Amino acid sequence: MSKCSKENIEKIKSNILRIIFDEAPKAISAPDISEIEVRDKEFILKLLREMEKTNLVKNVTNKFSRKSYWTMTEQAYNKYKELL
Repeated sequence: MSKCSKENIEKIKSNILRIIFDEAPKAISAPDISEIEVRDKEFILKLLREMEKTNLVKNVTNKFSRKSYWTMTEQAYNKYKELL
């Protein structure tokens, strides 16, 4: 499996943010994002966890759900909204 450059990973992260922004206020699952972004689910989940550490997205999964659902944090949503 080939490695992605940091530049490409940042582009993918920005695409993920756009997808989550378009779905707001509804949460979206990692498999749904991976289907739109045409990447594997594990890679998207890894990027979502990295973005969660920087407070761009948050996990809003129920305790009993196997799927993880994601949405933008309030701060990230407002900043993204200002850019558009």
